[in-house]
Amino acid sequence: MEYDVIVVGSGAAGLAAALAAAHDGASVIVLEKSRWLGGTTAMSGAGTWVPGNHHMKAAGIEDSPEETLRYIKGAAPPGWEESERELWQVLAEQSAPMLRFLEDETPLRFELVNHPDPYADLPGGRPFGRMVSTTPLSKFLLGRWWNRVRASVKTQLFTYRELVDGVLKNPVRGALGMAPTLLWRLLTARVGAGNALVVGLVRGCLDKGCRIELEAPVHRLVMDGDAVAGVEATIGGERRTIRAARGVVLATGGFDWNRDLMAKYFPGIDLTGAPDTNTGDGQVMAAEVGAELAHMDQALISPATFTTYEGRRHAQPLLETYAPHVILVNRDAKRFVSEGSPSLGVTIDERGPDGRHLHLPAWRIFDARYAKAMTLSMHFGSKEKGFIRKADTLEALAVKIGLDPAALRATVDRFNGWSKEGVDRDFHRGETVWERFYTKNRALGTVERAPFYAAPFLYVSLGTKGGPRTDRYCRVLRPDGSVIGGLYCAGIAMASPIGTKSVGAGTTIGPCLTFGYVAGRAIAKRNV
Repeated sequence: MEYDVIVVGSGAAGLAAALAAAHDGASVIVLEKSRWLGGTTAMSGAGTWVPGNHHMKAAGIEDSPEETLRYIKGAAPPGWEESERELWQVLAEQSAPMLRFLEDETPLRFELVNHPDPYADLPGGRPFGRMVSTTPLSKFLLGRWWNRVRASVKTQLFTYRELVDGVLKNPVRGALGMAPTLLWRLLTARVGAGNALVVGLVRGCLDKGCRIELEAPVHRLVMDGDAVAGVEATIGGERRTIRAARGVVLATGGFDWNRDLMAKYFPGIDLTGAPDTNTGDGQVMAAEVGAELAHMDQALISPATFTTYEGRRHAQPLLETYAPHVILVNRDAKRFVSEGSPSLGVTIDERGPDGRHLHLPAWRIFDARYAKAMTLSMHFGSKEKGFIRKADTLEALAVKIGLDPAALRATVDRFNGWSKEGVDRDFHRGETVWERFYTKNRALGTVERAPFYAAPFLYVSLGTKGGPRTDRYCRVLRPDGSVIGGLYCAGIAMASPIGTKSVGAGTTIGPCLTFGYVAGRAIAKRNV
């Protein structure tokens, strides 16, 4: 069995690579280890960061690769420019053509989302325009594949734009206001968010003649000398060698369910939001043939609560730390960050020279007003006995969670003072474009109305971002910088040039699509 291109994985990066390669005339097979299409993408909200996109231009919003690059550089961790600038340039230059390509070659349609860059205050940042959202699509577009799109822990009836613009702010009112629309979507199998993105990508791939195989795990890469020439995989219960005339694209997702890798790079992780098929297959296979792995300590670290998915405890993203009447405290009962900061995940993951986390365990401390307003948070938290602690006084609450009562009282009193003054002089909560967007200038609110509550701030990865280093064509590199012939990598299986400190909402889907698109175009042209 031989194809021009083998793509391993069916998330955003893999499907974009398959679509681009097939569009350029390559024969393509997509191998997905699970029985479901879409990977982590299908479970996501599918907010897609695409700088310079054509919808921005149509709305009269100026952007350019130069401004994008300026912004990414300003937001990047210290020391990243030397190793990542080439890939930043790819994102700045190729994201917009990628989006146009998807709308031209698939049923996908995108719309602008009222959402700022996380660091919109930085030079090159934008308060609006770079975030786009898929519009709903019917799963019936997939024919016999319609019921093979991976389900999510969150409803996929809404688009990312609908969630951001209303549903997450007021779930009950938002859902009721859309009741007729939602009923129609149920009747016609229309889905939004990550499911819609997967439906559109799969439809495009099928229309281009791509073969898709489910329950087809790849066991190893097949070498011809020092170049990758194919894979060994199980298809239809039979172990086979599949040759790749032009190359293999690894788009297998993160390593969130690889116990050894997680213990090494993310010790103490509480939960993950990725499917349990994300076991680091691409990272492991690439390393076996000599690839350099990088950024293995980077991930989408996010505020979250928990739910159940496929019989396991699973992360449910939670964006309610920005609300009034709640603070975050560390094991010393002290605040350590602005609760609404886009760098919250980075701060939570900070570690000392000994590898010990500086701020964990951490707690959300809130009062009766927050508990009444944050219905989703309280709903999910109540599912596990003892997860949310309650007491009539802050001192009694501190005892229940093992904190110093005097220290917690001092921290809350200090925050309450800043709240009454209207300025958080410790962490400047609510002062950035990002925080003002979420709080609507109501970032500060005292924590003083009994009863008082505490909930653990879970240490959660929604997707790791480490893997093999690649060049601007997504070709996998050895430690000496040489290219491993025939091997490409895209998505969160690669060493992401955008690490834990995200420059867009999550900064996963947009770069995944872009690097998948780049890999597919590059591999299709190989040896042609």
